[in-house]
Amino acid sequence: MRPGPMRLRLSTLCGVLLVVLASFVVSVRAARASTPTTPETTLEDADFYDAVDAYRAADYPAARQAFLRCLESELTDPAAVKRNLGNVAFREGKPLEAAGWFAAAVRDAPRDADAWFNLEFARRQAGLDPADRGDLRDTAVRLATMLRLDEAERVVLALLALLAGCLVWEALRGGLVAKAAAWSITALLALALVPYATQLALEREDPCFVIQPEGAALVSEPRESAALIGRLAPASTPEFVDELPGWVRVRGADGAVGWVRADSLLPLHGRATDSAE
Repeated sequence: MRPGPMRLRLSTLCGVLLVVLASFVVSVRAARASTPTTPETTLEDADFYDAVDAYRAADYPAARQAFLRCLESELTDPAAVKRNLGNVAFREGKPLEAAGWFAAAVRDAPRDADAWFNLEFARRQAGLDPADRGDLRDTAVRLATMLRLDEAERVVLALLALLAGCLVWEALRGGLVAKAAAWSITALLALALVPYATQLALEREDPCFVIQPEGAALVSEPRESAALIGRLAPASTPEFVDELPGWVRVRGADGAVGWVRADSLLPLHGRATDSAE
């Protein structure tokens, strides 16, 4: 008797992909484990409470310095500190800089309703378009970035574990129920990979925010008399490349690379520059 055609079960078709994907996520998680984690709540930090007291007393320069010290501490939530620095900048009459701090806070805490409200308010006061215009593109971006990287990673790992269980079930027992469950979890996993991949990409970026209302001059060398390459628009987000005292080397949206005075920029990814001092 001739053997019939071999029937490849879903477990055979998906098993290799599952192992590869799980290995990738675990390797990324292991690489991130060597870096400090981001605290989710504000703990006991004397600088934070000194900053709050100074802010309430309308001593905004002192509040700014105390909040900046908090950014170097592991005891405070960076998103909360950046949101408060945005409040300080707004009180000082710097809505564009405030918008930069609120944008940085939103990157750290994408579901922070207060940070989003303040961001949109500051952008309006600075004469900028909304960060979220409510159209299809911005809605898709908002959904893709609604989870932090660690949160998206946990969701992906949980779905991988469920999918592995379903594949074992389908391999041992077969049947339509096991196959339907595996396909359903596969669909959920595909959706969960969108915010995970998006946050991985954002993690590799190092954008800055132009906080000068007149924009920032992009020059060929880190000195005042250097040749002018172009100008960066207010609220534009060039990519950080390098820095020297008082200067930051950036790459603009058009690919041009040059130097900008550090006090014209605000980092959106947690690094301090002279602009924040």
